[in-house]
Amino acid sequence: MNLAKSNLFLVVAAGVLAVPTVLQWQREAEVFTDVSRIPLLFDGFTAENVGQVLLAQPKGEPPPAEPQHPDQKRPVAYDQLLLVRADKGFQLGALSGDRAGAPVLRDRVERDVFAHLRAIRADRETLVQPNATPEQLAAFGLDEGHAFLVRALDVAGKNVVAELFVGRDAGAGQTGTEAVRGLFVRKVDSTDVVLYEPEQGNWRRDVDENQWLDRVLLRLEPDKVRRLSIRNTATGGATFAFVRPEGKASWQAVEAPPEVGAVRQGEVEALLQRLRFVAVQEFRLPLARATNLAQLGLQPPAIELELRLQEDGNERVVSFAVGGQVEGRNEYYLTSSESAFLMTWAAGSVTPFELDVRSQLFDPAPTAPDGARDDEPK
Repeated sequence: MNLAKSNLFLVVAAGVLAVPTVLQWQREAEVFTDVSRIPLLFDGFTAENVGQVLLAQPKGEPPPAEPQHPDQKRPVAYDQLLLVRADKGFQLGALSGDRAGAPVLRDRVERDVFAHLRAIRADRETLVQPNATPEQLAAFGLDEGHAFLVRALDVAGKNVVAELFVGRDAGAGQTGTEAVRGLFVRKVDSTDVVLYEPEQGNWRRDVDENQWLDRVLLRLEPDKVRRLSIRNTATGGATFAFVRPEGKASWQAVEAPPEVGAVRQGEVEALLQRLRFVAVQEFRLPLARATNLAQLGLQPPAIELELRLQEDGNERVVSFAVGGQVEGRNEYYLTSSESAFLMTWAAGSVTPFELDVRSQLFDPAPTAPDGARDDEPK
């Protein structure tokens, strides 16, 4: 067989072998669904367009209609949480009273609101009940008296970007591999019931402010600290400052008193490590409205801390002021340059800064040699 005939034989053989493969691809294509082609429930939704998020949970069973007006529904009472966009993410809105303006966990807003509004799709496969009756909506937990409400408004807070009712778990009471997975949802302005299966398997929904607050006040990289100063009750009102020039490993005292020796490097570093992760216990109220700072031990503070950081060529100053103990609680009042709130800090975080700076951050002063007078030159 010459070369030309051999090549022709190989081409024919390859073509014959390819036929089953092509048929297999076609069969798989019939059952494979391109998820990206399924229409979105909120087509075009992006988090950047959202300025406010309202979450609402009905309070218990919906109130019954008045006997005199059986056709008139009473308004549903909700527990509500309003999140408002700010410069650095989201914060609690006006519904939170004294805590309005407190920072909210940015990751949670993305994970438990925006990610779902972007992901819900609606087609004939996910449509459980088109044009559901009021009785059917109630069976799916999607009537106004039982459904969890998610409403996203634009930056101006006037126009609705997305509005969703979330009903009951589709798999409630079911077991085994045949159990249905997902949640029943519907647009607020629609009665079409859609089955939504979150990618992570669940959707954490609540209106508890405490579960949304971002209590982390500072994440510190100690190697960026160039200056640390501390004043507390044990220093008798004196402020002790330590500096570490850029590129240097050791700390130096600024105008150290004569009665102390060398700086204890490890102790200063240990103090900085205590500030590596600063998380507050509670946001009490905006600092501008706190008129009793003296009574709270914050005028003057019992402890003052100041850090000067070098970040990307820029200097940044971070300060903390610790006051008295909160009555009946193992916490102390706190203010900081990192927040416009009166806050509280756990006692366990405060204790390390109540130290006697002279004795704990310095070695003892060198003593005079035997036979020499203290006033003699050495």
